[in-house]
Amino acid sequence: MRQTVVPLLFILIIALCIVPVAADEASGYLSVTTSPTGGQVYIDHKFVMNSPGTAEVRPGSHLVSIQSSEYFTWSDEVFVRSGETTKVDAVMQFYKGPGSIGLTSSMPEVDVYIDDMYYASVKSGTVTIPNLSPVEHDVRVVKAGYHDFTTTVQVLSDKIVGVYSDQTKDERQAGIRIHSEPAGAVVFLDDDYVGITQSGNEWLQISGVYPGSHTLSFAKDGYVVSTITKEYKAGDVEDVRVTLQPVPVETTAVPTESPAETAVVPTNTVPPAPTKPSALFAGLFLLGAAGILLSRR
Repeated sequence: MRQTVVPLLFILIIALCIVPVAADEASGYLSVTTSPTGGQVYIDHKFVMNSPGTAEVRPGSHLVSIQSSEYFTWSDEVFVRSGETTKVDAVMQFYKGPGSIGLTSSMPEVDVYIDDMYYASVKSGTVTIPNLSPVEHDVRVVKAGYHDFTTTVQVLSDKIVGVYSDQTKDERQAGIRIHSEPAGAVVFLDDDYVGITQSGNEWLQISGVYPGSHTLSFAKDGYVVSTITKEYKAGDVEDVRVTLQPVPVETTAVPTESPAETAVVPTNTVPPAPTKPSALFAGLFLLGAAGILLSRR
């Protein structure tokens, strides 16, 4: 029995010594190159080396990121096997800076919208709209009484893309030019938002207004909402000016207090002398005394 137990204990001790060694796998390697050359290599969000280079890592999946000031960050999940070298060849994409649109209109005094946001007014000639992301943008040019000019422009990084707008007269619909004092009023046409009034001599222009009666509403913080209802005819352009009135300041009436009755404080601290009884009082006193004497007799 003892001879059987000893070999079993010996085998168990050997197995316990062998298992940890088998569980501890050999490291793997990441060899990173970039095109163009350069960049900082991060593995699992930790800076490891500059590219090109090779790093020793544990087996398994790792997040590899490469950063450079002139390029977009490159990142990918890479699987590394024990004892093997995994190669990473990252193609860096050049960072694209903003571009611009240079818009020239066939007529003066037009409003320019980029992606449905007001950007500028063109009095005459060309206006440059800078700092646009290098992607496609919708351009809309508005002039009251004319059809809108619309186009899509691919903005290029660090370049100015030229756009020429040509508009035709709109004989079937009306146009409105709006100015408010002060500027910065939000304008609604029949409860539909149309824009914000501009400062100086610039007009907020509305095109494509169907003939008939329409109501313009003006709203600005600190001012009373103003409305104007007018009749608009096809082919006409109406100028609308409005002066906004400040919201009246509510004043709380302070009740006026009636003057309090002040007690007269005598300046002389000596109490006043008693007043002499009147003649009537003296007469009554004498009559009472006489009646007492007569009753005793």
